[in-house]
Amino acid sequence: MEENRQNIRYSEIGRVDAPEICALNGVLDDISATGCKIHFPCPVVLDIENEYKLKITLSRASDEPPLQLLCKPMWVNEIGGSTQIGFQNLYSPDENRLHEFISYLHQLSQDDNPELL
Repeated sequence: MEENRQNIRYSEIGRVDAPEICALNGVLDDISATGCKIHFPCPVVLDIENEYKLKITLSRASDEPPLQLLCKPMWVNEIGGSTQIGFQNLYSPDENRLHEFISYLHQLSQDDNPELL
């Protein structure tokens, strides 16, 4: 599946608390300034027209409070009993923290790939 991206997505792991979607925590797979991909360890049913509140505890910032994002699902795939969901960020009370974290990940990617400069 070819994806159309407006922003670079960075691989990042984190715990996702989204009780409106699933009683079990989800796992963050990647994140960008405008969206994220999450998977849940079980099949989930959600309304693709709804907006959902996500609380994401980032592995690289586990000592900070979770990022709170209001997101809309863009796609859902069930694979082998687990569910992957691509979300678009609609609003975040933590918008500044999100952008600081994305800048941090961007800097790390530049440090890892100096030939890209």
